[in-house]
Amino acid sequence: MSQTNEKSIYIYSKEKGGIKLSITKVGENKYRIFISDGFNLDGTRRRFTKTITTDLKGKDLKKFLTLKEIEFENEIKNKDPKFAKLSKGTFEQYSIWWLNYKSDLAPKTKEEYQKLLNTRILKYIGKKTLEKITNSDMIELMQLIEDSPAKTKTGKLSPNSIKHYHTLLKIMFNDAVKLKIISENPMDNVPIKSSKAKLKDNYYDLEDIKQLLTLLKQEPIKYQLTTLIAITTGIRLGELTGLQWKHINYEKLEIKIEQANSYTKETGIVIKDTKNTHSERIVAFPKFLVPLLQEHEKNELLKKELLDDNWFYGKDNDHLDDFVFTQQDGRVMFPSTPSKWFNKFIKKHGLKHITFHGLRHTNTTVLINKNIDIVSISKSLGHSKTSTTTDYYAHALESVERKMADTFDEILESGTQSGTQKPKLKVIK
Repeated sequence: MSQTNEKSIYIYSKEKGGIKLSITKVGENKYRIFISDGFNLDGTRRRFTKTITTDLKGKDLKKFLTLKEIEFENEIKNKDPKFAKLSKGTFEQYSIWWLNYKSDLAPKTKEEYQKLLNTRILKYIGKKTLEKITNSDMIELMQLIEDSPAKTKTGKLSPNSIKHYHTLLKIMFNDAVKLKIISENPMDNVPIKSSKAKLKDNYYDLEDIKQLLTLLKQEPIKYQLTTLIAITTGIRLGELTGLQWKHINYEKLEIKIEQANSYTKETGIVIKDTKNTHSERIVAFPKFLVPLLQEHEKNELLKKELLDDNWFYGKDNDHLDDFVFTQQDGRVMFPSTPSKWFNKFIKKHGLKHITFHGLRHTNTTVLINKNIDIVSISKSLGHSKTSTTTDYYAHALESVERKMADTFDEILESGTQSGTQKPKLKVIK
């Protein structure tokens, strides 16, 4: 043991297999482990340090330090040398790298992630060193996000918005672990409140639907269709506005979903693949929509003929490749247009306020209450897992479960009222 200065005292140092290791006492009950295990790709030496605290003495201290040395050495071995600088850098630096690394992200998704980072996340942990971010830091961060002011009626973020922050952080740290930038995900076991509450009000019941259908007849055909397709098929807004005429099959009464319409300020309108492989699917639509679709198609063909050379995709473009819902010049409609129209429409007529996406929730809620099996519904919605559907639509499933229980109440009561009659049931195999 040799003293290097008044504050630092070498405990021991050694070298094995090209790895240099030393432990130094740097303060009262504080020890720093130093490991150097070769060179980075740019030729600089890889150096790692970790400070630990203990009040152990003598043999117990020696055993403890040896254990921590082994743990730290294993932790470093699991790190990829290519990303050593990222682990030592700030979370903000990692976030910039990560958004570029995730090249498969849809432009809209990337824009939303950047907004979440800029609005709250970077404000709190942007300057923190990535590898030093702890589980307790993340628990504290999620509480800060939950308590932060927001431009909503309640002045707070909705549970669904809070979940978006939670999901983004978990994905980012998961990638850091997979790439061996860090050894553990600090978001593991960080609690999040359920966002199911928001869904409970964001759908129409049967009376609301009847009122909607009556008022809808007065509106332009294209908006009648966007609303009716959404409520009868449950497809997403981006999928709806990304439809081309080749995706509509009048004979089979089917719509093929294989792409989605997305918009960001940076990229403009982009037609991209569906959300995931499960989102690529074929959905059925009701027969009553055929006349409306055909009338709308005639209107679009007439518009194309009148615009001639001014048709955005060219007058010689195959009609089947034209988009179903277009702007004045034939260009694909902005994905937000039906949503903006729908919001004005329900305000104008004093209808219950739901979002356009709420029409998708309405579709599913109605189907569940009509006892359509959850596997078929999940497939139609394009969910990758049935559990996603059951989690989102717990409110409707609870209602169905109640009806199921009431059914047995009726059967058993009718068979036991006199004490002599027994219910006759047909066994279905």
